[in-house]
Amino acid sequence: MCSGYPRLFARIVEKYGLRSKRRSIFGGTMWIIKSSEFIVRGNRLLRMYSYYSLFLALLMMIVDGLDKKDVILGQQAPYLFLVLASIYIFAASIFAAIASRNPDPQAATSYVFLEVAILAGMMYASGGLDTGFSSLLLVPLIISNLLAPGVLGYGVAAWASIAVFYSQHIWPNNFAPQEVVNTGLFGALCFALAWLTQALSKRLQSALSLASDHAKHIRRLQRFSQRALMNMPGGIIACDPSGRILFHNPQATAWFGIVDNILLPSYLIDIKDSKRVEMNGEQLLVTRVDIPESQQDYLLFIEDSARIEAEAQQIKLASLGRLTASIAHEIRNPLSALRQASQLLAETPYLESEEQRLTHIIEQHCMRINRTIEDILQLSRGHQACIEVLRLKPWLVHFHNQFEHLEPAQDYSLTIECSDDILVPFDADHLQQILHNLAANGLRYARKANHGDAQLQLRVTTNQTRVFLDVLDNGFGVAESIRKNLFEPFNTGEHNGTGLGLYLCRELCQANQSRIEYIQQSQGACFRITMRKA
Repeated sequence: MCSGYPRLFARIVEKYGLRSKRRSIFGGTMWIIKSSEFIVRGNRLLRMYSYYSLFLALLMMIVDGLDKKDVILGQQAPYLFLVLASIYIFAASIFAAIASRNPDPQAATSYVFLEVAILAGMMYASGGLDTGFSSLLLVPLIISNLLAPGVLGYGVAAWASIAVFYSQHIWPNNFAPQEVVNTGLFGALCFALAWLTQALSKRLQSALSLASDHAKHIRRLQRFSQRALMNMPGGIIACDPSGRILFHNPQATAWFGIVDNILLPSYLIDIKDSKRVEMNGEQLLVTRVDIPESQQDYLLFIEDSARIEAEAQQIKLASLGRLTASIAHEIRNPLSALRQASQLLAETPYLESEEQRLTHIIEQHCMRINRTIEDILQLSRGHQACIEVLRLKPWLVHFHNQFEHLEPAQDYSLTIECSDDILVPFDADHLQQILHNLAANGLRYARKANHGDAQLQLRVTTNQTRVFLDVLDNGFGVAESIRKNLFEPFNTGEHNGTGLGLYLCRELCQANQSRIEYIQQSQGACFRITMRKA
């Protein structure tokens, strides 16, 4: 009687194709037999129920062992009660082990039917419904309807009613009217509890489904947020009020070498609004953002100043391009006519030498204005960098050959000091313009300071993340009066210079996320280009 119905139910499940599969809710596990009539949910409830069953079985065995005269339990059939209590302990132990490790819907279903049968037999051995033992049958009934709402839940109620009827009337052959009425009322109570429990279970299931959908949506947003934070071009650090790091992305780790659950470096803790810091030759802009409605937690956003300046430069050049494109044509046309008239005037045979000198001055200034317009037009066209990885040593050798071809005189020397394995991301055309401008300026001043012994040097050094390309000469150096605004437009120390050469170099460097600066030397000049490592 105890094992036939579970096997029958298992065959029904197999016949009608009810198959089990596993899902995940809130990171846990949920077993489902794929049918609208059998849904086993809540591993935690299943485990608690298994522990309750084992505790109840052990308690009954202990009470029966202490009750030598069988006054409390097993009054009618003490030997049967002892056998059923032993079977109950064995089955409950196996079920508790299965529920703790790997909850199985078939095992849970079989155990519920088996437990109801065992409790019905123990109730018969203890004296029937009048002993109050029947209330223990209601616990597996309620649990089964919580875990398996639908037809199966009512099946457990029917099975409990049949088990009680069999143990109370068929087995003892007792069909007293009052006893039959009590058994019928107990059966009605079983079905009423099944209906009530399933109604509550459906509401609980609806709430769990809604919570599951919300949890899935939250996890999805968390994945998006985490991926976005991890792949940000800038760094981000989350801190508590004491400055302890709660979260950071890989870029912040690369810049500051930090890990979780340590205090921020002192130069970052002191930041109140925004601050520029230098790490490994990189200029970083650190901005603090307080999080409202929190325990004074805050975020630090770290951005590469070179990248910000490059983006700002593109906006500035676009504006400059719109301006210069509208006026360049209007300036160059009359300028060309003025220069042509000056050349024609210079060819007039009756001009005196002083008048010839004046026409020469006019032509020189026309050429100077034209160079200024050319430089401004070059700036206005923009410098959208086509960055490629350059092997610096061969590229510098190629530049050396080109520069000697443009400056074929033998009164100077150009040397290169660079390792063979250095790679930099840079636009080759931009780097050509920058170095040619710097080398030409350096050579001009070196010739003035050292007649016949001008020296230029291209020297490359590195650190962990940056490459430093120095352009050195043995000239007079840069006058202190113009150093402050050295890279500003129209700032020049020569009467015939445009003052746009170094400004153009700075703009090209910023377009490649690099920077140029003047390094003071005891003799000569040194311009340093700081580039990223590839």
